[in-house]
Amino acid sequence: MAIKGIGSDIVEVSRIKRLTETYGARFSKRVFTKGETAYCESKEHPEVHFAGRFAAKEAIAKAVYQSGYNEVIPFSDIEILNDTEGRPMVSLLIHIQGTCMVTISHEKSMAIAFAILES
Repeated sequence: MAIKGIGSDIVEVSRIKRLTETYGARFSKRVFTKGETAYCESKEHPEVHFAGRFAAKEAIAKAVYQSGYNEVIPFSDIEILNDTEGRPMVSLLIHIQGTCMVTISHEKSMAIAFAILES
């Protein structure tokens, strides 16, 4: 396999919390899938998990664009759910060749993600 693109992003948790409080379901529906929303809202501090998913979507988009893909990627076309071991798994609703992997880390105030697109 060859790496076609990489991406990373870091997000302040307070920014995502502010967006979810200000725009509520309008923001969530535009950015997150139902599965992602259910996962994040099941956590004690959902804003931390929303921020992690947001950073992951940014990192994934950067990796995909780096591969030469040049169409707009709605965040709702990127879904990050966890496998049975808790690892984030990426599902893309756009048509690209390759597999995208992502890692997400977060603390109380920051969330970071790193993505790789492989052929």
